[in-house]
Amino acid sequence: MSAAPEIVVYVPAGGHPATAGIARGSAILGRLVPGGEEVRIYFEGGVYGQVNMRTLADRARHAFGRLVENYPTKACRLVPREALVAVGTFESRAGRIMLTGPHSETVVAAWLGVIGLAPEELASGCS
Repeated sequence: MSAAPEIVVYVPAGGHPATAGIARGSAILGRLVPGGEEVRIYFEGGVYGQVNMRTLADRARHAFGRLVENYPTKACRLVPREALVAVGTFESRAGRIMLTGPHSETVVAAWLGVIGLAPEELASGCS
């Protein structure tokens, strides 16, 4: 039995039309499409002030649920890999984002529009 593909956390690479319209600070999760150069992403911006989506990880939990269920939503896109920057992975059981690159913290902070990334942003308060 093969392991399920890793769920990657992304931010837009900047200026690419494929990610236009995704709300700043959205959690963007995805998987590389097998055999291709595209990534199927699901995203959640919490743009309506939902109280259960205060942190990036809270929003990631919602996007994760849609991704694993292949849920039909407008918050899903197939985008070229160059439109995204991989910054980490999402651990669904812990509801936690694990940053993976040496510049991931800085890149995520910029995507969130903050000077420094608070550790709380990476852990979901939702159960």
